[in-house]
Amino acid sequence: MPDQPDRQARILVLAPTGRDARLIAGTLTADSLLSQVCPDADALVKMLEAGAAAVIIADEALSPAAVSMLGRWLTSQPPWSDMPFVVLTSRGVPTPSTAKRARELEALGNITFLERPVRPETIRSSMRAAVRARLRQYEMRDRQEMLARVNADLEQFAHSASHDLKEPIRNIAIYSELLSRHFEGIVDEQSKQFLKFLISGATQIEILVNDLLSYTQAASIIEETPEPSSATRPLEAALAALREALRESGAEVTYDPLPDVRIREVHLQQLFQNLVGNAIKYRRGNPHIHVAAESADGQWIFSVKDDGIGFDPIYKEQVFGIFKRLHTSGQYSGTGMGLAICQRIVERYRGRIWAASEPGKGSTFSFAIPK
Repeated sequence: MPDQPDRQARILVLAPTGRDARLIAGTLTADSLLSQVCPDADALVKMLEAGAAAVIIADEALSPAAVSMLGRWLTSQPPWSDMPFVVLTSRGVPTPSTAKRARELEALGNITFLERPVRPETIRSSMRAAVRARLRQYEMRDRQEMLARVNADLEQFAHSASHDLKEPIRNIAIYSELLSRHFEGIVDEQSKQFLKFLISGATQIEILVNDLLSYTQAASIIEETPEPSSATRPLEAALAALREALRESGAEVTYDPLPDVRIREVHLQQLFQNLVGNAIKYRRGNPHIHVAAESADGQWIFSVKDDGIGFDPIYKEQVFGIFKRLHTSGQYSGTGMGLAICQRIVERYRGRIWAASEPGKGSTFSFAIPK
């Protein structure tokens, strides 16, 4: 393990007498395992905070106060961390008191019991396995941190590029429109068609850039637990923003009484606006859309149900992919990012989103948010 920092590769030893600690440390050193003796539980916690690969403890050194102290340290650890503890127990016939003691020590989580007397090779093999498992955790942490940095860089690049593109794209759309008006009645039909293509292309790019910005902003939502607020206000705001689309499509939107939820209103509005907007877009005739919510397993589960064209269930995962579309832009407008944005928002609030549909039988998009 030469590539690992010493503090991350060491085994911490806590035993009640110096002799016990020295014997264990000597056993580990004979197998080229780095160990460090802790004089007491306080010192053990301080050394754990500096980094360690595993801990071997004599049962009698674990007073209730020591177990409580280690439990508090474990609670403060990041999700990737699962410190291996090996406890040397006393020999004897199991009794209710020993069973109770085992349950108390299970609060340490990743714990292995070795009954004394223990052969040196048993200690060495147990600790080698514990160290390998712990070093894999450190490797996983390093990979996660690297991936987080790469993702942050990519998101920052996408945000900056999208933001910087907005102005020139808007200028192309504006001046193309001005050219079209300026040459009205002067240029031939083919030139007029070319100008229409130019205006349409600039408009589509502008929509795409706006969606990219929304996607990167959804990725940068801080994971939080805001105070509960009404879900009805964001829905009504979304319907107001979709007023023209609702009028043109003849769509009817109904909704049940909605609960208070722990999600920022601006993000919930974006969810409703994308989901109801999708239902309007992929409609048959004058659509009916219903929004509902129910409580289940500590979550609020929202559903947006429509009677539109639906889609084959085999695409129920694909529809949430970025730029994923089941239809061409000639059939239905859009960038294929609306549902990906919804998924990003829901996941930032530790929720999930899914779809159920059949061709010709409408679709139901549901998302769950913890209470």
